Amino acid sequence: MANDLEKKLEQVKGRLKEAAGKITDSETLELKGKVEQIASKLSETASDTGKEIKQKTAAELNDLLETLEQKLDKAKNKDNK
Repeated sequence: MANDLEKKLEQVKGRLKEAAGKITDSETLELKGKVEQIASKLSETASDTGKEIKQKTAAELNDLLETLEQKLDKAKNKDNK
């Protein structure tokens, strides 16, 4: 959660730099602000994607474990007959 806040703050900082660049007519400062915003947004997206991947992977592993447990139970029942 703190990491999300940091990314949002970086975006705000980038917007401020961009605005300052426009006000002072500094293309360099304006571009630096835009780059900071884009980098922060990409980082935020990557973080969200990583969380989604972890959740999907965990769900798939749980499904796989359930399937294996069912097959194991069937195999045990076969052996007992």
